[in-house]
Amino acid sequence: MSQQSIERATRVLGLFTFENPSWRVSDIAKTLDLAIGTTHGIVKALANSDYLAQNPATKEYKLGLKLMELGSLQSATYELNRKAATPVTYLAQHSNTIGRVGVMYHNAILTTLSTDHQEWHPSSYIGPTVPAYCTGMGRAILSQLPMRELVEHLATVQLLPYTPKTLTDPVELHEEISATRERGYSLVLGETLIHLNTIGAPVFGAEGKVIGGISVSGTSDIIGPETDIVSFANRLLDVASEISVQMGYRAQPKFVDER
Repeated sequence: MSQQSIERATRVLGLFTFENPSWRVSDIAKTLDLAIGTTHGIVKALANSDYLAQNPATKEYKLGLKLMELGSLQSATYELNRKAATPVTYLAQHSNTIGRVGVMYHNAILTTLSTDHQEWHPSSYIGPTVPAYCTGMGRAILSQLPMRELVEHLATVQLLPYTPKTLTDPVELHEEISATRERGYSLVLGETLIHLNTIGAPVFGAEGKVIGGISVSGTSDIIGPETDIVSFANRLLDVASEISVQMGYRAQPKFVDER
């Protein structure tokens, strides 16, 4: 298979999204500006290898089971998931929350591991990737970026109000992200889903840079104004620190000037 064919096949697969999970060959050809015969050949090859699957009734194609198999393999062998699975799951189970692990991917947060799949999970409504600016993991990661990268990120993404509580003003977001950096954890109350509150913490790698984040989410009776958020956050920070060490991070010692 030529490099051009491979590139075209990846472009075809890239069309399948949470918003557009099914495609006809004619629509794929039109969207990618490819000849119908060329498109049909690519789609047929992908379907023969189970990367795509066709609905006989509608003639539309969806992502195939081979991609699910590969996705499960990637999730199970992804190093951050392997290091984070046990401590995040333990914390979530003992606090009646949903624990998640994620990384920044194409200016959004890709959830790589979740301890459960509830109907109120954001991905149930807006897809497998979620915005960084209004999510717990996202703000935790953004708080550790160099200022130039943070400014570029907020200028690049569309700041949509997912709920009436979503912060979309750049100035307010900068202030909240600065506060997140100061306290070490993010606190997002009803900004992605109105009844979902989240605490997030960054995870660091061997080079001392942020490589991802973890979070716990729950309703307001678990994470809210009437609960001990600081104590809960400290437990999450302990877990994030443990995972960071497992990922090769070594905190620089802080010396106190006793003069």
